[in-house]
Amino acid sequence: MAASMRNAARSLRGLNDWRLWAAGVVTAVGIAFVEAQGIWSAPGRQALTTGGLALYWGLWLLWPLALLYLLSVISHLVRGRIVRALLSALLLAATAVLLWARFVEPAEIEVRESSVGTACGVRVALISDLHAGIFVRPGDLDRLVTRLNALDVDAVLVAGDWTYGPKRDLRAQFAPLASLRHRVVGVLGNHDEERPGPPLQQPLRSALQGYNVQFIEGRRVMVGRCELAGLGDRSAGSAQRDLAELAKSRPQRPAAQRVALAHDPDTAAAFEPGFAAVTLAGHTHGGQVDLPWMTDRLLAKATRGGYKRGAYTLPQTQLFVTSGIGTSHLPLRLGMPPTIDVLAL
Repeated sequence: MAASMRNAARSLRGLNDWRLWAAGVVTAVGIAFVEAQGIWSAPGRQALTTGGLALYWGLWLLWPLALLYLLSVISHLVRGRIVRALLSALLLAATAVLLWARFVEPAEIEVRESSVGTACGVRVALISDLHAGIFVRPGDLDRLVTRLNALDVDAVLVAGDWTYGPKRDLRAQFAPLASLRHRVVGVLGNHDEERPGPPLQQPLRSALQGYNVQFIEGRRVMVGRCELAGLGDRSAGSAQRDLAELAKSRPQRPAAQRVALAHDPDTAAAFEPGFAAVTLAGHTHGGQVDLPWMTDRLLAKATRGGYKRGAYTLPQTQLFVTSGIGTSHLPLRLGMPPTIDVLAL
């Protein structure tokens, strides 16, 4: 026991060496700086991209930090320092939550089944906010494709925000999509249309169309017995243009068989009655980090309708919001895992 305690004490002293932590931070920043050179950043936002990458790599330091707090708890308990042991245990618990939010939950893709009242006669997988780039890597897309391929659905619908600081080689960034066995229909989101983001809209379309992604902004396509109308991002002005374009052609299906696919759920507020029986959207991430009271308050400010995830009944349409796959701003998900919503239309 004494020998074990001496070893623990030596480990504790070693992990408390500030030079070790400084070296870890410098390493994370160095990796971020090198990696940022191959990232497609918006003009003037290179420093933000580097900062995001530094956070992405720097959070690996949570592992030795958790070990430090664990050793501290043991050391204080053996010496009878109960209060100090409790404080170290609280810090250990907080670190464990961050470890879960950074390394575990973002990789745990959840499949949720819902039924939406239309007469389309199909099952679709609705996803949004892939945010491939500085936080979501090809390995993450591989996991997503594997889960999608295992589903019995007629199509995969993608409600925008494909990117968040992607590699300059967009074909390589999205290479896992080549293995998708389902039809893929999608629209762009605000990060794909420079709100905020780099000017990559056309290269992104070209890269994804190479993987048989069908973009439908401003037009209608058939999904089962329904017409699916596509709308681009509201903040970029694309949704308004797409609505005007769609108004030029008469829908061929009755109102109960019209579905809209948009990125921002607030887009539905501009619809005329009868435009779409159901509107599918993303954008909110479900808050991404779901904290009691706080997340709902933030979403109430971030969207006009205060949308989070799930079904909402509006005067002009039934709205369904998916909570997304990837992460932006912070490489964390907590209480809101990546989600594929399988909808029976």
